Amino acid sequence: MNVLLDRGQTLLHNAGDQSRLRRLNTLAVIEAIREQALTIPATAKVTGLSKTSTDSLIAQLVELGWVVAVDPLAPVGAGRPATRYRFRAEAAVVLGVDIGRHTVRAELADLNGEVFASADTPATEQDGPLDVLSSAVKLADRLLKKAKRERSSVWAIGVAIPAVVYNDVITRGPEGWSGVNVKEVLGAHFDCRIVVENDSNMAAFAEAWRGSASDVSDLVYIHSGNRTGSGLVINGSLFRGSNGAAGEIGAIHEVGWETAQKHLHAVVLENGTVVDRESVFEAASKGSASALAAVRRFSEDLAIGVAALVMTVDPEIVVVGGGNVRAGDVFLDPLRTRVEALCIARPAPPILPSTLRERASITGAVGYAATTVQELLHAAAASGTSLPQADIHPSRWPSAQG
Repeated sequence: MNVLLDRGQTLLHNAGDQSRLRRLNTLAVIEAIREQALTIPATAKVTGLSKTSTDSLIAQLVELGWVVAVDPLAPVGAGRPATRYRFRAEAAVVLGVDIGRHTVRAELADLNGEVFASADTPATEQDGPLDVLSSAVKLADRLLKKAKRERSSVWAIGVAIPAVVYNDVITRGPEGWSGVNVKEVLGAHFDCRIVVENDSNMAAFAEAWRGSASDVSDLVYIHSGNRTGSGLVINGSLFRGSNGAAGEIGAIHEVGWETAQKHLHAVVLENGTVVDRESVFEAASKGSASALAAVRRFSEDLAIGVAALVMTVDPEIVVVGGGNVRAGDVFLDPLRTRVEALCIARPAPPILPSTLRERASITGAVGYAATTVQELLHAAAASGTSLPQADIHPSRWPSAQG
C-alpha cells in the first residue's frame, strides 16, 4: 500500500504539457517494474500506455540509469523470449534508524526498501541525545563501509524515536530530549532528506506499507511492550495532527496506559512463584488462574484507550505490535472482548497481531526513507525540465532548486 502518495493515474490526469506528461509517464513505468521485472508488452498493459510509448520510455530510463535489462525468462514456446526490465533499486541507498530506550538500530536498504545490512548498539536512558545520535551515525558508517558505499550514496534517512516530534523538534519524550532537533544533528553528517517520526507512527506506517494492514486505508496501530503507544493511518496517509501528537492518548493519565504495566509485575502464581511480564504471559498460556487474571486486567486497561481511538477514527482494523504480541491470543482475546464491549456505537474492528512485531518501527523508518525518495522523484518529474539521471544526488534534482 502507498501511504504517502497518490501516484499513477492521478499524476497523469494532472499533466499540463507534453513534456511533463512524458516525465510522469516515465514514473508510471518505474512504478510498474519496481517490484517485478516486466517485458515491454507487460509494462504497457500495466500502465495503459502504448507499446511504442513504453518502448521509448524504457529506452530513456535505461539511458538515465534508472532501469536495466535482465535475462529473459525461459521460453515457453516458439520464438525468442522477450527482454525484461527492472528498476535499478541499487542505484543508491536509504537508511533507517530506530532509537529505542535500550537499543539503537540502523538498517541500510536499496531504493525499494529492501534491507541488506543492519547493526545495533546498546543505549541507556542515561545516555544524552548527542551521544545516542552519535552512536546512530557510527552504526550508519559501519554499514556503509561494509557495503562499500560513501555517505553521499544515502539519499534519505528515516528516524523512529519514542517521542512526540513537531517540525523535527522533540516536544515530549525521554528525559533530556525535549527541544532536540534530530534532523539538524544528523544533517551535520548526511546531506540528504531526513524524516523524523514518533516510533509508533513509523510502526503504523510500516503496517500499512508491508505489514498486517497493507490492504486497508484506515488503521489504528497499538504498540504494547514495556510501554504503550499508538499511531494512526487515515485515508491511506500517516496522520500526525497539527502538532505531531495525534494518537498520544496514553498521555492522559485517566486512560490508564501509563499504569497498566503494574498488572504484569510481581504476579504471584499458584505455586508461590513471583513472575514479571514475559513470564506472566507464559504462565497464562499454561492456564495459571492468577496469571490469566493479571493479563485480563492489563488488557482491559489497554482496551479503554484502544476503544477511544476506535470510536474517534472508526478504522478498518486495529494492529497490535510490540513485545507483548508474542503472547498471541492469551493477550489479544481479553483485549478484543473488552474493546467490543466498549464500542457501543459500531462493531469492534478486527484486532490483529502485527506481522512485523518488534521490527515495526525500524521497518517503518526504512520504508519512510524509501518512499521519501519516490516523493522526491515525483516532485522532480513534476517541476523539472527532464527526469534526473540516477547518478545525480536528489539535492541537485530540479525540485530541490525551486
